[in-house]
Amino acid sequence: MQNKPDPAWQPQPQAAEKSPNMRLGLIGMAACVLMAGAGLHFYGAGKAQPGNAVAADSAIGADSQRMGLPLNVIAPQNAAQALAGSSFSAQQQADILAAVKRRDVRLVAMPVYDATGAGGMITLVCGPWQQSVGLTAKPTTVILPISMSGNVDIIPSAPPGPAGIGSGAITVFGPQTLPVLYKQGDTLALTVIAQ
Repeated sequence: MQNKPDPAWQPQPQAAEKSPNMRLGLIGMAACVLMAGAGLHFYGAGKAQPGNAVAADSAIGADSQRMGLPLNVIAPQNAAQALAGSSFSAQQQADILAAVKRRDVRLVAMPVYDATGAGGMITLVCGPWQQSVGLTAKPTTVILPISMSGNVDIIPSAPPGPAGIGSGAITVFGPQTLPVLYKQGDTLALTVIAQ
């Protein structure tokens, strides 16, 4: 006996089912493409133009980019002795000592050293006062008159050479290597915090 298919039954064409995961995947890819395009648009708009490259380089010393250094405070009763060992002139020492007595400024000790072995001379500018110091492997203590916190700029005293001038400072937390200065016009901007 032969089995004949039921004449009423015929295969029905079925619509291809679309996976909800595929739809979500396509939406996700479209969102990524849009976000990437928007990011490129906004990133490209914020880029410095060639004429602004010099302004961006000179912004190393901007207040928003100052590195903070906590340094030890010199007690007011030891201020005269600390200033006597500094490179300040006699008149500058008298002016600074008078400001310490008025409590306008505090003295902090900033031991600086050569962090890269390249040597060099740096000038530390703190308000109206500045001091030049030669960098060696052995730390040299520089006395800085500041208020509770103060801005100190480090600049090369002489052309740095191809390796640059890499200084370091001994802070309250120990030695800290500072960024290297590569050219004569560079300024390393610090905020010194008296502790």
